[in-house]
Amino acid sequence: MFVLKCGNVELPAPVSMSVADEIIWSSDTGRTLTGTMVGDVVAEKKNLSIKWNWLTEQQAALIKKNLATGFFPITFRDYGTNVTIESYRGTIAKEVGGDIGGIFYYKEVSVDIIQR
Repeated sequence: MFVLKCGNVELPAPVSMSVADEIIWSSDTGRTLTGTMVGDVVAEKKNLSIKWNWLTEQQAALIKKNLATGFFPITFRDYGTNVTIESYRGTIAKEVGGDIGGIFYYKEVSVDIIQR
C-alpha cells in the first residue's frame, strides 16, 4: 500500500508526514469592539509537512520531478481513506549526506504541500 502518490507516481515512503486541516475565513473576519469574533468560514484546506531520510539522488530527483512547480494532484491517507487534493509546494530542502560506498545520499529531504 502506498503512503504518498503524486499523480500516478508513488513517491518514496516518508519518515514523517503531518496533515493539518486549516480553516479559511472570509476577508472581513475579525473582532468587534467588544472582543467577539465575527466572520464566515469559506473553506477547509489541507497542509502537509513531509520529511524523508537517507534518499539516493535518484529518489530525491523523483520527488523534485513530480512535486513540480505550479499545481499538481497528491494522494495520501487521511481519516481512514485515500484523499487526493490539488496542491502546490513550498521549498524543497535537502541536507546532503554525501557519497557512501559510491552512492550519493541526501540525509534529509523535506517539503510543505498546500492545498490549492
